[in-house]
Amino acid sequence: MRALDPRSPRPRVRAAVFLGLLSSLVGAQAAVTSVATAARGADLGAVRAQLAAGADVNLPESDGTTALLWAAYHSAPDMISALLKAGADPNTANQFGVTPLLQASRYGDAATIRILLAAGATPSRAERDGETPLMAAARTGDPEPMQLLLDAGADVNAVDALQHETALMWATAEGHAAAVDLLLKAGADPNLKARVSELTKRSARTDFPSGGFTALMWAARNGNDAIVHRLLDGGADIKLTNGDGATAMMLAIVNDRYDMAAALLALGADANDGSLYYAIEMRDAPTDWRARDGSRLRAQHSNKLTALDLVGRLLEAGADPNKAFIGQMHSSSMCCDDKGSGTPFFRAAVAADVESMKLMIAHGADLEWVPKPVEGVPAMPFGDNTGLTPLMVAVNGGKGLLMAGGPGDIREGTIGVFREPGNRTPADAVKLLLAAGANPNAKSPKGDSALHIAAHDGRLEPIRELVAGGASVDLRNAKGLTALQVVEKMQPRKLDPIADMIGLFDDGAQPKETAVFLRQVIAEHSPTARKQ
Repeated sequence: MRALDPRSPRPRVRAAVFLGLLSSLVGAQAAVTSVATAARGADLGAVRAQLAAGADVNLPESDGTTALLWAAYHSAPDMISALLKAGADPNTANQFGVTPLLQASRYGDAATIRILLAAGATPSRAERDGETPLMAAARTGDPEPMQLLLDAGADVNAVDALQHETALMWATAEGHAAAVDLLLKAGADPNLKARVSELTKRSARTDFPSGGFTALMWAARNGNDAIVHRLLDGGADIKLTNGDGATAMMLAIVNDRYDMAAALLALGADANDGSLYYAIEMRDAPTDWRARDGSRLRAQHSNKLTALDLVGRLLEAGADPNKAFIGQMHSSSMCCDDKGSGTPFFRAAVAADVESMKLMIAHGADLEWVPKPVEGVPAMPFGDNTGLTPLMVAVNGGKGLLMAGGPGDIREGTIGVFREPGNRTPADAVKLLLAAGANPNAKSPKGDSALHIAAHDGRLEPIRELVAGGASVDLRNAKGLTALQVVEKMQPRKLDPIADMIGLFDDGAQPKETAVFLRQVIAEHSPTARKQ
């Protein structure tokens, strides 16, 4: 479909056969009422006839479209030349602000652009939303029309009025390396940022981008290694952040571009920019992880590296597993919807990600770090984790990120199939943490220990590991109850089918079964414990 107003050319009037050929011809001519009408029909003969009859070459149609604009729309050089010779104004725009030069630039029509520029077309005139001919030509990726516009004085750093995007951003987003080269050579600034949205209110099921992208961010998001190198060679700042505070490397990660993220790290990206947190988050992604509105699966690209590989590289580059991260990615269809809050290590504990935790423990992970309340941060996937230690959250880990919600957004099983294989067994995560020195008897703000939490939630194997690892079975919570007493007082657990469908399932043992199991474990590991 043409980029201009896609109205179909008006069909010629056809007279009935019995009126004869003459009547038919008369009817056809009657439909052509102006030069613009003739040009809309791509009828050069009719255009010339109208001009010969003295018709106004610049008389527009009702939407402001002139004959010359229609000629550019049809990429008709002979018609364009005839109209210009008759005095057509090359700078007249229609009601949408589209000029003949802009229309030709949207096609990358170098021949038409050359003719129009020679006739006096203004190279930097923008349509009402700020799109310039150079931006339009950059989107096509053809250097020839771009060079013509630049030679004629087009502003290489002009921004559109709506999103504040430049020709370089357009060329980068479309993956046109030759166009990027040309623009950088012409002085394009690779560090200009697109508009940051002034909107702040978002609902639970709708989202919109915060904006603020640089050209490098588009290249990183799209995994375009060649353009990333061109931009960096052209002076792009690898550490700039967008409206969400995200760097190009972070954006690469949340768009499942691990190889690109590793390349950016090697090229000087900051290992402590938040990328480690998001690498852990992406490793927790199930195969049924959908966009926020549930309409599509999220990006899953072919990478040589896994998220775990990237975690290792970030750590080796100096990423701090204890650096608290607070942030959120905003998009209509991208990952990491909820506002994140925690250290990378704590996030791995939430996921019961044994392999990631091992890597971070080797790099000095804090086993006792606890999150503080943060405004705007909802409860973590399976409960409010404020004040809980990594050991406490690992008890209920290994379930994967929640479903997003939306049409057809229903998980077919209780636990998602993970994109990336790994050990996410809560009991193994608990065992690892205890072996590394985690305190089994630390208390939450409510006075609960990890054993209290495991008993309440019916997590049998974590219970076994906790007691074996030194958890006190006599420890009492804020209500004065031991773990066994907590579970003995519980009513049977009722499952919520709606919560199950999005991943908020409760797969723990029933309280009665848990109490029997806990007594058995206590007897095995603490035969002298007093009767409770």
